Amino acid sequence: MKKYEAADIRTIALIGHGKCGKTSLAEAFLYNAKVTTRLGKVDDETSSLDTEPEEIARKSSLQLGVGHCEWKKKKINFIDTPGDANFGADALLGTSVADAVVCVVSAPDGVQVGTERTWALAAARELPAAIFINKLDRDRASFDRTLEEVREVLTKKAVALQLPIGEEAQFSGVVDLLSLKGYTLNEDGRSITAGDIPAELQETAATARAALIEGIAESDDDLLEKYFEAGELTEEEIHQGLAAGILKGSFVPVFCGSATRNVGAQPLLDLIANNFPSPLTAGVVKGKDASGNDAERECKADAPMSALVFKSIGTDVGRVALMRVLSGTMTSDMNMVNATRNNKERVGQIYAMVGKKRENLDQAVVGDIVGLAKLRDTRTGDTLCAEKQEITYELPEIPQPVISYAIRPKTKGEEEKVATKLHDMIAEDISLHLDRDMESKSMLLRGLGQVHIEMAVERLKRLGVEVELDLPTVAYRETIRGKATHVEGKHKKQTGGRGQFGVCFLDMEPKPKGTDTDDALEFVDAIFGGSIPRQFVPAIEKGIRTRMARGVVAGFPVVNIKVTLTDGKFHPVDSDGRSFEMAGSKGFHEAFKKAQPVLLEPTMTLEVHCPEDNMGDIIGDISSRRGKVLGTEAKGRTQIIKALVPQSEILRYAIDLESITAGRGSFTASFAQYDELPPNLAQEIMDASKMAEDDD
Repeated sequence: MKKYEAADIRTIALIGHGKCGKTSLAEAFLYNAKVTTRLGKVDDETSSLDTEPEEIARKSSLQLGVGHCEWKKKKINFIDTPGDANFGADALLGTSVADAVVCVVSAPDGVQVGTERTWALAAARELPAAIFINKLDRDRASFDRTLEEVREVLTKKAVALQLPIGEEAQFSGVVDLLSLKGYTLNEDGRSITAGDIPAELQETAATARAALIEGIAESDDDLLEKYFEAGELTEEEIHQGLAAGILKGSFVPVFCGSATRNVGAQPLLDLIANNFPSPLTAGVVKGKDASGNDAERECKADAPMSALVFKSIGTDVGRVALMRVLSGTMTSDMNMVNATRNNKERVGQIYAMVGKKRENLDQAVVGDIVGLAKLRDTRTGDTLCAEKQEITYELPEIPQPVISYAIRPKTKGEEEKVATKLHDMIAEDISLHLDRDMESKSMLLRGLGQVHIEMAVERLKRLGVEVELDLPTVAYRETIRGKATHVEGKHKKQTGGRGQFGVCFLDMEPKPKGTDTDDALEFVDAIFGGSIPRQFVPAIEKGIRTRMARGVVAGFPVVNIKVTLTDGKFHPVDSDGRSFEMAGSKGFHEAFKKAQPVLLEPTMTLEVHCPEDNMGDIIGDISSRRGKVLGTEAKGRTQIIKALVPQSEILRYAIDLESITAGRGSFTASFAQYDELPPNLAQEIMDASKMAEDDD
């Protein structure tokens, strides 16, 4: 493959709502640059970028894809990010390694929740941006309405560089406001022809061009002064101001077209090649040295090599680590250090990727997006660098899972196989989590939404493992509100020969408030006079703790109990430690049932981020879940609601919140405290547990 200087590389991320046409636009890039011989289409299952069976079936990107092409002698690396919030981690990872973004907006649908969410990712990094209003050939398409929404919701700095020629079925091309020419697609589906602006658009185009030139002039004081004096700028000054304005973020150019018809992609490629920043623009990239101190690398091809792995994908040659070269030059057969894990790696073949298709490279320079296969122990988030030049970089904080399911194989004995396959999947998708519930001993699969979990299950099935999902078990606790005194625990067994005998008398009450809460049991030995030999007292406490771990009324661990051993009986021959251990267990069981047992439920601190017009519905919904709203606050256009809600009421909250807010809401939940469960709900759980009394 041709070698490129760092100054000739452009690395962009395509962002936007799901199914707005990001992948179709990327396919148009590939087709126009002659990387592909036909225009790939998602609906026809001919896309070069959506390659997973689940993506093909759903006709939607479920993970980021990468590609590259040459345009105007510049190498354009692009990262096609998914728009669905279930796969929002990949959108975050894609924007984190890009130098600029193109936000795709569907003209029929306007600015959607995914548009807002992904635009916020780019805005947080202050990335230079352009907007492409897509699908102007579809029913209900409106350029003017969509542009107004863009200005109202995304950025007031949006300035049109193009106008559509017609809309819906009459859409036939675009007007370029810089050259004041109309461009229509030729019959070959790839080249475009410049012509006069249709008469009905000339006045509109002149007005829009004046606004554009004024916006460009405002990017530079000297240009602005000349514009006010002469009323016009030269072509060179326009392009100079355009590049400066985009880089400063003083305006956002807006393009339009139809990606599936390959209308509008070529002028956008021109802008990316001519006006988007190269990797050299960043100057330096910051990280940490081997001692954990702040460090930085110059974004130059002759600096020490360093690269950040931002994604792993499965291919026919195994797992390929996708990375951005942040400094220096990577070469084939180069020895490297994984600074994150402190181990050595060796570069084999360097790949330039288009989806899962590979092209061999001799080297990769700063700004390049490349793939490496067969690395020994390198994962997403790791930093690779030149030997003796260690530095580590960090990925942005990945969103935490919001939904969990207990997962088990349909076929018994395949637990280890399921765990192995899931760990392989998590290496590729770091927003998936696999945990183990220590109480139920079940595996918990946690993700960013219902669809995220469903896709993981579908992929497991494709890999030869079928599983079933259940909502995770809520970690209830048992305790008491009352007291029980002088309750006998007796274990007596005679089978011929030496028997078993042990008797203890227990008092039980709740642990006093303010005592050590780390231990669920406060055990007091109040035996006087030798009614139980001292060596058997620890056995009684052991029996109590064993019973507490198993629960009494519903099978959940017992907490916050004070037990006092007051008296007992023993037999000089038949008594032993095991007998008194059983006596302690039975005595605890009986005393607990007499001391007004109750169930405690975990309560979570819930923080919901939502649009203002959803606040009332969300607060009402929280109340219906036995929740207590602690307060609200505004943060920009977003409202934040904080509340305490029982965990059992929000096991599927991710699905419900998406329904309430049409996908515009998000939330986090963390453990806060244990609270008493209402008696009617506690009784339902006790009945459902069907726990037989254990008197052994």
